[in-house]
Amino acid sequence: MPDQTTIDAVPALDPRATGRDRLAVGLLWLPVVTVLVTALQWYDELPAELPRQWNGTEVTSTSPKALMLAITGGIALLAALAGLAALSRRTADIRRTLLLVAGCAAGLGTGIWLVTAGLVLVSGTPEPDSGGWPLLGVLAGAFGLVPFVLSPRRPIEPQQHSPVSVPLAESETGAWFTTVNVPLFLWLAAILGLATVALAVLSVALGGPGAGGAVTVGLVALSCLAFGRLRVSVDRRGLRVISAFGVPLRRLRLDQIVSARTETIVPMEWGGWGYRIMPGRSAIVVAGGPALVVERTNGTLFAVTLPEPELPAALLTTLAAR
Repeated sequence: MPDQTTIDAVPALDPRATGRDRLAVGLLWLPVVTVLVTALQWYDELPAELPRQWNGTEVTSTSPKALMLAITGGIALLAALAGLAALSRRTADIRRTLLLVAGCAAGLGTGIWLVTAGLVLVSGTPEPDSGGWPLLGVLAGAFGLVPFVLSPRRPIEPQQHSPVSVPLAESETGAWFTTVNVPLFLWLAAILGLATVALAVLSVALGGPGAGGAVTVGLVALSCLAFGRLRVSVDRRGLRVISAFGVPLRRLRLDQIVSARTETIVPMEWGGWGYRIMPGRSAIVVAGGPALVVERTNGTLFAVTLPEPELPAALLTTLAAR
């Protein structure tokens, strides 16, 4: 009979998160507050259209102020929510990187809003000369260095996994599967889904602008959702990893496999999270920690992160050796 195991990855705060980590996450809400406060004070004084692009000192294109505020404020808000996810136990090994990316995005969005709206208000014209001010808005992305430096560096402690044997007679076979829910990807999909709806509604209300952004954000949301629930199975057909939509992400036949083992994976050493492809190896990484690593007959490696990967590794090695 197949060994059936269903494991849900339950979200949990990292008990090792320090006060500096929490302060770094809290700082990511500063851009959100800045955009909110300035928008409340400036919105009625701003013209209907704000500069979007300059050619030297002349404005070449504009955007509705509501759309500009929605995009820049939305970026800051999503970055702050991503910062909250950085306190999760599952993101502990990439916390500083996540805070850096979120901080850069929040700073960039806020900087663009402050420079664009501020120039219009100070100059008193809807098409002000830019000077070097737009560069300052871009440089505001360096805000990400603040939470990155504030969050302490921590070593990754490798986990040791005891080997598990699967004795099978020549006439016997075995099967194993697990379902892993990844709350971080599910939350990101939900947040990005709401952002997609908001951009779509705004696009309809404004008669077109923002449609491209809604499509882009929607595609990213679907990508996150695809990795939010994975089904991994090992049987006589080999190794299979299926996405939340039922689409196979990876299939390896037994004749393509030399052996399998367990290993502790650090996402950044495998290129990050999601489906990663690097020279000589590829991986589906949804968390840092234990993983099933397969050595293929062509000399390459494939890995998928799993809770308790010892049993599927042993079974896959046994089946592939036949």
